Amino acid sequence: MSQFTHLFAPGRVGSLEVKNRLVMAAMGTFTGDSEGFPNDSAFDYYVARAQGGVGLIISGAVCILWEGRRPGRWLLHDDKFIPRLRQLADAVHERGGKMAVQLIHHGMTHAHTRSAYGADEIDLVGPSAVPSAMYGVAPRAATLEDIQRLVEAFSDAARRVRDAGFDGVEFHGAHGHLISEFLSPFTNRRIDDYGGTPEKRARFACEIIERTRRKVGRDFPIIFRMNGSDYLEGGTTIEDALRQASILANAGADALHISASAKETTPWQFLCHFFPDGAITHLAEAVKKVVKVPVITVGKIGDPLLAEQVLQEGEADFVAMGRALLADPDLPNKARDGRLDEITRCIYCNNCVGRVASPGSVERVVSCTVNPALLREREFALKPAERPRKVMVVGGGLAGVEAAVALAQRGHNVSLYEKSDRLGGQWNVAARQPSKVNFDRFLRQRLRALEDASVQINLKAEVTKDLIREQRPDAVVVATGASPIVPAVPGARSGNVVQAIDVFAGKVSVGERVVVVGGRERGMEVADLLAGQGKQVSLATRTRLGRDVERNLYLTLRDRLIGRGVRIYENAPLYEIKEKGVYFTHNRELLYLPADTVVLAMGAKAEDRLAEELKGLAPELHVIGDCAEPRDALMAIADGARVGRLI
Repeated sequence: MSQFTHLFAPGRVGSLEVKNRLVMAAMGTFTGDSEGFPNDSAFDYYVARAQGGVGLIISGAVCILWEGRRPGRWLLHDDKFIPRLRQLADAVHERGGKMAVQLIHHGMTHAHTRSAYGADEIDLVGPSAVPSAMYGVAPRAATLEDIQRLVEAFSDAARRVRDAGFDGVEFHGAHGHLISEFLSPFTNRRIDDYGGTPEKRARFACEIIERTRRKVGRDFPIIFRMNGSDYLEGGTTIEDALRQASILANAGADALHISASAKETTPWQFLCHFFPDGAITHLAEAVKKVVKVPVITVGKIGDPLLAEQVLQEGEADFVAMGRALLADPDLPNKARDGRLDEITRCIYCNNCVGRVASPGSVERVVSCTVNPALLREREFALKPAERPRKVMVVGGGLAGVEAAVALAQRGHNVSLYEKSDRLGGQWNVAARQPSKVNFDRFLRQRLRALEDASVQINLKAEVTKDLIREQRPDAVVVATGASPIVPAVPGARSGNVVQAIDVFAGKVSVGERVVVVGGRERGMEVADLLAGQGKQVSLATRTRLGRDVERNLYLTLRDRLIGRGVRIYENAPLYEIKEKGVYFTHNRELLYLPADTVVLAMGAKAEDRLAEELKGLAPELHVIGDCAEPRDALMAIADGARVGRLI
């Protein structure tokens, strides 16, 4: 703990004393039932973070009005929710935690949920009737009566938070939701007392704070989350934020939580691996200079040493972590005890953000690539095997490693077979990319876990039917992965054609003029890499760019490609590869792009031959990971974790 002189010092937010300076930022968990009550998984999730040692937990955003509800969100428009929420507050307190509840009205961003409830059931209200390019509609401009009704709704919900026994409330005034829309000149075009200047645009927020203070009393902490910048031309700037911060503090906010992004610029909210660590701490540092209340900073601060540095240098009074505490709820305790190597670091892949529950659904699920137990804490608790068994795991990629670790930790006799000379599979390639240092850290951590669990590791080992007959395992887990697709077009196996995976691995040389075929994540990433090396890069994809890529990662990559001059061709299926270029079908015409090298990034096919051969040779056969169906790392690790608990 000697290296953490600030991070684990107690702090205060208004009248509330917290044991350290780590705050768990509000994150949507979509754990509300159909009526808006938190379900059982919400309890397990927050209790795990309380036990993990964070100083203050802030809940995911809770809706203040029935007509402002959203699938999976909790509701707090009625006193009937208080008893259930009091149970949650008590559960957190019993584990030594403190917890505040974040309150929200989504404003214009309700537009995409109207399909779930019907347009007549959702009140699409905003400060002004400014059409949204994202949603294709405009909200109705709030009347003065609307504003007062919303102020009452926010303050009544805050009173319910207090009555439920929580330790504070946070008003969500960032990220393009209703309060943020009032604060920003991009969405607030009013010319009355609620618009026209930064001060007038802050009036709605101030009235919420002031009305809440009258209802909850002086000793109940009020936190206000706001943007230090919208990072949007015509939106809130840091200069606006500094003027508004002082006003909000004077109105009665006990702390200011400084974030960033409008709805159009959410990559600044969900900073992915391409952004530097602590990319927006300078916004909090600027605000701290103009207010006397504590300031909380946030934004890709998953390293406790960086959090300590931020506090030591006076950039903020508290550090909020979000996705880092999804990845490892025990991060605070591990850091405090000096066990930094044991922390499972967030890799900022954004797989936790916005995954739909099913095709065409507006419901969301939250998952974590490196923590398959997220929101399944009770279900995924490792339990000793009833009867230790002999298990062979074939394939040393992420799925196989995860399965082997879990099986061995439960007491099984586990041997892992990998036909190459190293474990990790395609993850080794991902980990070589400059922005993905935490990918490599995660792999090394899982390989240490194999050793600690006494898994017998066999490298350069080809598994055959004869070996299975010789070893006579009780169960076999096949995780042989996938291989890159080579399309059935003329020239696809020519000498000027390489696979993206080999480019990342540094196995092939690439000419000056490059055509990348494939516009999903791997294609976008390899185009970005090569353009960053000064190559002349074109990218062509048979449908649209970024299909199936998480929105914020897509926007980040798209803007990087544009900034690096990559020429992008959508709806251009591959037709033929020639010695000095590539033909595509584009708008029903042939398009020829000259190229010294053609890079294929067209997906993968399952390597399932061995799984077919081994059927019937062992009492149990489980096929997991990409060899069952090529997907992403999140699903591969989840598959391994699942079968590791099943056998």
